[in-house]
Amino acid sequence: MEQLLPIVIQEYNLFKEFIKEIFKHTPLQKYTNSLDIFDTVVVVSILSVCGLWVLRNLKFPNKEYNQSLFGYLKAQIFLLFVNYCPGVNSYIEKQKANALQSFSDSMERMTSKKILKLPENGIDTESMMEKLNDWIERDSKHYGSGKVSGSLYVMPDKQFIKNAQDFCKHFLYSNPMHADLWPATRQMEAEVIRMTGDLFGQEKEGIGIITTGGTESILLAMLAYRNWGESQKGINQPNIVIPETAHAAFYRAGEYFKIQVRIAKVDQTTFQVDVNDLKRQIDSNTVCIVGSFPNFAYGIQDPIELLASIAKKKKIGLHIDACLGGFTAIFAKDHNVDLGKFDFTLDGVTSISCDQHKHGLAPKGVSTVLFKTKQLREHAFFSIATWSGGAYAVPSIQGSKCGVGVAGAWFTMQSIGKKKYIEYSKKIMDATQSLAKQISEIPELKVCGNPQINCVTFMSKEQWLNVYAIHEILTHQGWTISSVQKPAGVHISLTLQNVSNLKQYVHDIKAAIEKIKANPQEYKKGGEMGTLYGTTQKIPDSKLAGQALKVYLDSLLKI
Repeated sequence: MEQLLPIVIQEYNLFKEFIKEIFKHTPLQKYTNSLDIFDTVVVVSILSVCGLWVLRNLKFPNKEYNQSLFGYLKAQIFLLFVNYCPGVNSYIEKQKANALQSFSDSMERMTSKKILKLPENGIDTESMMEKLNDWIERDSKHYGSGKVSGSLYVMPDKQFIKNAQDFCKHFLYSNPMHADLWPATRQMEAEVIRMTGDLFGQEKEGIGIITTGGTESILLAMLAYRNWGESQKGINQPNIVIPETAHAAFYRAGEYFKIQVRIAKVDQTTFQVDVNDLKRQIDSNTVCIVGSFPNFAYGIQDPIELLASIAKKKKIGLHIDACLGGFTAIFAKDHNVDLGKFDFTLDGVTSISCDQHKHGLAPKGVSTVLFKTKQLREHAFFSIATWSGGAYAVPSIQGSKCGVGVAGAWFTMQSIGKKKYIEYSKKIMDATQSLAKQISEIPELKVCGNPQINCVTFMSKEQWLNVYAIHEILTHQGWTISSVQKPAGVHISLTLQNVSNLKQYVHDIKAAIEKIKANPQEYKKGGEMGTLYGTTQKIPDSKLAGQALKVYLDSLLKI
């Protein structure tokens, strides 16, 4: 380098003299005679070229879904400290290791007689049944407790559960992918789609796909819109516009299928999507907008009829996520509750996801995604005619799958029937509105929005009252409930398992508030949930916060 530098300078000076000679006796001579100006032009040119190279070749991290420019800059500065300051990254890794150990210890307390290797000889059935009985005795403690939010949607009827198990066990080895070998499984799958489609306004035929749960239903719907946008509109950089309260599965679809996810604000009074903000984010690359019925966090349904008119005008899709409340809401009109239109009878609705394994009361896991047209559904299918293994086509993300899921849905829907579903819908919706009223009468609390279907979330109205502290106290009393954030709140999903115990729930909430009031300093941070959400919200880079949460997943898969 030391030998090369004088040569470069010499060549540069020769080049300047050459330029001067070219422009000699021209109007530009006076400019080329000024070495300072010429040097400046050269330096600026070099810097410009270098700058363009940097912009084209250096990859800056993308902004998060609804991240402001200030938030983005703050996150990048934070990451500089994490990645380049001595000791910071190692400290974070140490904290992650400590968290993993803590989670693993927690899992270890619920683990017995671990098996780490395939046994040399098969274990006799009697020994395995002993282990099964131990597991059932431990894991079924929540059945009938009336203290579980969501999760446990099964009917509180032991005979019904036994009948479902007896029916489903005959399909353990069936595979709907091979319809010629298991025609009964294929028939049940088609009939579940048809029955569900009929409930949601598909009068002539059922156009849907059976999936393993709400997440797969949402993934397939978004895949269909991505492929539809590319096929019909030539869109190769698609985006979807979703409410801030939409399910996390839509973010997964964005990450899996390279769809930009745009976040519409939510009105902090109604907790419905801000329709004006949603409209502002739609552009020529938008393939779909989304509405929840209801959303998980607050149990509030979005204004579907307004969204449908927007989708129709813009000639884009509208997906209704009715996974959580669909099998409650769809029967509301039958017991004289008007929730407005939200199914295929509303022009503009192009797809709906709903879960049989929630308020459809079927065993886990089975869901259905319904489409307005066969053409749209085809965009979710996968097929390849040139594979060396032969022609291959599947309707869902799975290839082979067990027939138990669809058998459970078919058995449950046939056994319960429409009249019972209407009865259960009324019971849950009445309990939801009653619970919301009772909690709203507690001076320190505020119910989020106007919940009507099957969820109630409350937040604190007082600075001294950390709502996560209520969650902490209730958890220690055996309640399995959820915490939400932005704003902080405590959520319960109503089911046939817990509706009869809501008086106790309200009583325990009031008692928890009195306990906190007596010693506010002890509960100031809100316990484990307050620490978790408080910590993650203080991390400027949400991806790093997300990585910290993945430590928990590591602990689940460790034995």
